[in-house]
Amino acid sequence: MRRGAPERSVTGAGSIALPAVGVGVEDGSARAVIPAQRVRRRDRVAWQMAVALIAVAAGAVAVWVTLPADFLRYPAWLAAQKAVLVVGPALTGVYWMRRRPRSRFGPMLIAWGLLGALFILQSSSDDWLFTIGLLWEKLVGLGVYAVILAFPTGRLDRPSRLVLGVGVAAALVLYAALGLVLPQPGAGDSISGCRSLCPHNELAIASDPALAVSLMEFSHYVRLALALAVAALLVHRFITSAPPRKRALAVGAPVALLFALCHTLHELLAIVGAADTGLYRSVSWVGAAAGAAVWCGFLFALIAAELFAARAMKRLVEQSTHHPSERELELMLREPLGDPQLRLHFLDTEPDAERQRIDAGPGRDVRVIHRDAIPAVAIVHDTQLDDDPELLTAAGAVALLAAENARLDARWNSGLQELRKSRARIVRAGDAERRKVEQNLHDGVQQRLIAIRIDLGLACDAVAGDSPTRGRLQGIGDDVEAALDELREVAHGLYPPTLADWGIVTALERIRVQSGASLTIEAADIGRYSPELETAVYYSCLESIQNASKHGGPTVAITVRLRRRGDVLTFRVTDNGPGFDPARVRHGAGLQSMRDRLGALEGRVSVVTAPGRGTTIAGTVPVPATTATPPEALTQYPL
Repeated sequence: MRRGAPERSVTGAGSIALPAVGVGVEDGSARAVIPAQRVRRRDRVAWQMAVALIAVAAGAVAVWVTLPADFLRYPAWLAAQKAVLVVGPALTGVYWMRRRPRSRFGPMLIAWGLLGALFILQSSSDDWLFTIGLLWEKLVGLGVYAVILAFPTGRLDRPSRLVLGVGVAAALVLYAALGLVLPQPGAGDSISGCRSLCPHNELAIASDPALAVSLMEFSHYVRLALALAVAALLVHRFITSAPPRKRALAVGAPVALLFALCHTLHELLAIVGAADTGLYRSVSWVGAAAGAAVWCGFLFALIAAELFAARAMKRLVEQSTHHPSERELELMLREPLGDPQLRLHFLDTEPDAERQRIDAGPGRDVRVIHRDAIPAVAIVHDTQLDDDPELLTAAGAVALLAAENARLDARWNSGLQELRKSRARIVRAGDAERRKVEQNLHDGVQQRLIAIRIDLGLACDAVAGDSPTRGRLQGIGDDVEAALDELREVAHGLYPPTLADWGIVTALERIRVQSGASLTIEAADIGRYSPELETAVYYSCLESIQNASKHGGPTVAITVRLRRRGDVLTFRVTDNGPGFDPARVRHGAGLQSMRDRLGALEGRVSVVTAPGRGTTIAGTVPVPATTATPPEALTQYPL
């Protein structure tokens, strides 16, 4: 299989060998691919337009030649029938080729329409032209059976070849023999009769009316058997076909079946001598209309397949948004495609040995879907799905979309996990630095200030009386004492030792608020957790308390509620302050810090406030299952 080909199908048992992913393409050949495709597309469109114009012109000629043929019994109806027999199949074949360029059925329809143009000669009053047109009418009538049995693949299976080979050969032999012994034949089948005598048969070499009658009677039996065999093959094919082909036959075959049944009844009435009855004439008209409209069934079948594929595509895309696994996607595609044994192979995720060789069982094909000229997905399917390429294309697109989504999902989840880990590392590093600074302040600066305070006290005691020096030393000592208090406050804010020793609740109870404000802590089932979790909750609550104390007024009442519900720890900090309009206030670094801390633990934080209604800051954080709560550290606080 060449790299860059749009697809590859292998019929029957065996396997398909795929190229190794990653083999490059030379720049020159890569640049030549698109222009070559455009040239081929332009040539194909020009050829199809030429076919359509020729068919329309032939249809116009059919009308122009047949309408003035006053020797015919129904010239107007025959003009319409002949125009439709040429234009309809040819234009349908062009559309079929545009939608299914690899199908043989489109060219078959075009050939049927263009070759049927010789049927126009049957409207000529010239003896030789009329004779050629009369023979061609017989061939066109028999050719309809070939097209019917080739639908929708454009190929004839063995039973069809057998029926057509025997039936058509016998009918043609009888037609030829009849033409040799009947100088004055009828105008033909169905409604193509003459008002009186038809033009002379130039192929006749003798006149033997008795033999002609015998040959004609025998030809009725041959055509009856052929029509019955075609009808039986259509019914049998519909019953035994897989759902994809059955859908096509359900739309495209009814008119063809009506045509075959009309011919069956037509020949039966001729055999029993009812050729002059009204029923015979009615059957002739219905058969003529069905023969001219057979191509409509083929056109509607193609349109119905496209509509079904579009609906299936829409449904499959909706289902694929739920991120199905490869196995679920395989099961999901089986129903609309009607293939319970359909299998998917994602070539870029399978091992090289599996990717290089995909086995197809008997009656199975392999369709390979490419992404950027690289095989991405292989669909092992029933061969009858080749008759419905729109569905295979839709299935391949959905499979490729699902594979891309799964890949993006995996990358997104991996990136999200890495982001969470990174945020957690940053938070842990910040907390470690806080502890380090707090420890340095406690063990270093605080101890030095205490030593200075002691030295100042000793120096003050050494000074006698109420000298100015003694007063100055006492003032310096008081300043050092104040500095120690401020230092302890800063150290406690950096990382309170109470949090590490006693947990969240005790650490929150040690928080001091401004004079006049009140702080109430309500907790239930709150024990000890991991340092990261306790730190995140504590500092989130601390930030909320500080904001409420700062903006809530001198008499603000602050309440902190903590609960554990299952595997989730929640906190809620509420104040009765003035509140604010969230749309007009820009959130500062404090709220972002809370989000970062809780987000690193997959937690969340929310702010509910309004002018005059206070503020509530709530947060949740999942508690890992491995978190242990030492019984001796557990403290119950009534709500």
